[in-house]
Amino acid sequence: MERFFHSGRLWGEGPYPHFLILLGEHPAYRAYAEAHHGLLSDYPLGVVPAQWLHGTILGLHHRITPDQLESLRRAARTQLTAAAPCEVQLGPVWPGVTAITAALYPEDGLAALDARARAAAESVPGITLRPPEPFWGHSTLAYALDAFDDRALNRGLRALRPDRVTLTVDRIALVNEYQDPAAGYYTWDVVEEFRLGTAGPSPGHTAAA
Repeated sequence: MERFFHSGRLWGEGPYPHFLILLGEHPAYRAYAEAHHGLLSDYPLGVVPAQWLHGTILGLHHRITPDQLESLRRAARTQLTAAAPCEVQLGPVWPGVTAITAALYPEDGLAALDARARAAAESVPGITLRPPEPFWGHSTLAYALDAFDDRALNRGLRALRPDRVTLTVDRIALVNEYQDPAAGYYTWDVVEEFRLGTAGPSPGHTAAA
């Protein structure tokens, strides 16, 4: 594997707004992730604590003003509360080039949420997004802190294979996200959570970094 938080990936300043599925709130997925921790801790990896487990729907990769954030919040509220909840399965887990990830499948419902979040962001003057790509549903369990030979880890993950988890995605959070390269993962403050398929938002809450 190769180091995840290399110089080309560091933000330099933050936070950056992101739309996330807060997967650490789901006990079954927390247990699924924690079933891998013993194996992952044997390698130079930043293992993601349960409270910071997530799936990214859309990320903004520049800072925005408080007024832009408020406009984004209002636009996202309209877009996402009109979206239908969707069921996803998490797993299997595999090593990528720079991180260990769990698959989120099927991706159709998540891709639709990505499109709605993108529409909200594009409606706010001054916000720029990276060009759209095919949606990749995943949740990262660990980020590589350094380069290392992952052959033994790959064999260990294939041998471990806990039962996959199925859950319903019924909320999306708009957050201010921070990088923590020393620890090797991301943290955030919640701006607002949006309940899918409702006329209005759920109360926001803040998570300590």
